[in-house]
Amino acid sequence: MTKDIPWQSFDASLLTEEQAQTIKMNVITEWSALPATEMFLRDNRHDSDFSAFMSIWFFEEQKHSLVLMEYLKRFSPQHAPTEQELHEVRFDFDPAPPLETLMLHF
Repeated sequence: MTKDIPWQSFDASLLTEEQAQTIKMNVITEWSALPATEMFLRDNRHDSDFSAFMSIWFFEEQKHSLVLMEYLKRFSPQHAPTEQELHEVRFDFDPAPPLETLMLHF
């Protein structure tokens, strides 16, 4: 992240309170890829190919949250979500048939 993103080119003074709050909510929303992935893996245990895909999907999805979180830590640390706020998006989905699970979340 330190090499891929030119953090020095960002101007923190341009970030508004509303934008910072919106970014925080996006961080938390993107973090929910974790419980979604857990559910997909649970409900699709019989499909190794799909499970492998979900592992890659999770890795890519998690990057969104991590980059936005780093942005907040650098430019508006008071808006960075706490560990507790991130943990609160983890909950157990009820088991469901695989196709219905996909339709619900995609």
